[in-house]
Amino acid sequence: MAAKGIINNIRKNFFDIKKKEWPNVIMMSLFFFMVIATFWVLKPLKRGLLVNFYENNPLHLLGTSFAGAEVEQLAKVVNMVVVYAIVVMFTLLSRKLKRQHLNLTLNLFFAGLFILFASLMSNPGPATSWSFYVLGDMFNSAMVTFFWAYSNDIFSSDQAKRTYGIVGLGGIIGGIVGSTVVVGYVNELGRPTLLYLCLIPLAVMIVIGYIVNSRTPQTQKEHTQTACAEGKRCNAIFEGANIVFKSKYLLAIVGIIALYEMVSNIVDFQLSATIASGISGDLEKDAYFGFVGQITSIISLVVQLFLTSFVMKRYGVGIALLFLPIVITLGSVGFLVVPSLLFVTMMSASDNSLNYSINQSAKEALYTPTEQDVKYKAKAFIDMFVQRFAKVLAVVLNLGVAAWVGLEHVRWLSIACLIILVFWILAVRYVGHEFENKANIEEIAL
Repeated sequence: MAAKGIINNIRKNFFDIKKKEWPNVIMMSLFFFMVIATFWVLKPLKRGLLVNFYENNPLHLLGTSFAGAEVEQLAKVVNMVVVYAIVVMFTLLSRKLKRQHLNLTLNLFFAGLFILFASLMSNPGPATSWSFYVLGDMFNSAMVTFFWAYSNDIFSSDQAKRTYGIVGLGGIIGGIVGSTVVVGYVNELGRPTLLYLCLIPLAVMIVIGYIVNSRTPQTQKEHTQTACAEGKRCNAIFEGANIVFKSKYLLAIVGIIALYEMVSNIVDFQLSATIASGISGDLEKDAYFGFVGQITSIISLVVQLFLTSFVMKRYGVGIALLFLPIVITLGSVGFLVVPSLLFVTMMSASDNSLNYSINQSAKEALYTPTEQDVKYKAKAFIDMFVQRFAKVLAVVLNLGVAAWVGLEHVRWLSIACLIILVFWILAVRYVGHEFENKANIEEIAL
């Protein structure tokens, strides 16, 4: 009896999912697994193709030569521009299509592109290298945004607190599996075969979309023109942005996401610079990056299993969102005082592991008590464009500070981090309070 009581207590605190909810939870977790596994097949392929091509054929632009790693930085800027076209496409499709049909359209679109690029991989030139790099970002932007929009559409705020720990777990495992497939089979199978294999998860996602939709009829509010004058339809180019800029709640979410992206890119730059100066030998550097990745995966898995749902249910979404900025604050202070490889490793591992687990689940739950226009159109603008715009700002800041003080003094970037973190924490406090108010109104309405 004592053992049964302990098991029931663990289930209630960490896996408080009702029997009728399990099918949707498992299927959406599998959906997320497929999305992230596919992306982690695409990510190393796209980086390897672009970097390797320009390592042997430097890009000459405005009187300057750019090698592989530098070209990738330029590609990140190009991604920011291209991804806005995806925002517009996503907005137009969400106007006309039901969620299960939007899922079908997106997966068929990417299936066609995977088949096209598989045929181009035999002799890739600069056009193929650049466009395939952009494709990887397009897939991640569109499918992750759609997945969470779909999840926020079928789960209530209360369900999100209890279930997103398991739903998000699928993505963490998918990242491990996808990257492992590339490491283990890219030399044996080659890029084209891996792209053809990516068609399988796309087919699975189409099936899951229809099954989940049949179990959860679309009963929430129809799309509302929240950002336009009554009787008028917004231009798709600005519709998501208009919705965002008319809501303090959504602007606070923008703040959280943009400030996180800036801090995360600063931490990542500090890690790369510290490893470059502190570890000799190319293979040794690769091994250390791999070590950081292993730590990140392990922490992500543990946090998602035993902390995410427990904290969100017991203490609320606002408290869950505070974990990441507080941990990075401690790490930034430590690295500023003692700029060692140990501190920057702890910062990087905690950044990525907490972001992929508790922070992502809590952040996505913020959209559950909102209208469908927010979940699809505003969210597309925030997740696709704002996120990448913030990365570009961080790249400019990193390169500017490095040019000023030198790569050996990247510790001083932690001062910028700490300033940004103050505003990040203030935004989290506001959003957490507003979310609870909206969730309470939603619960009364249900």
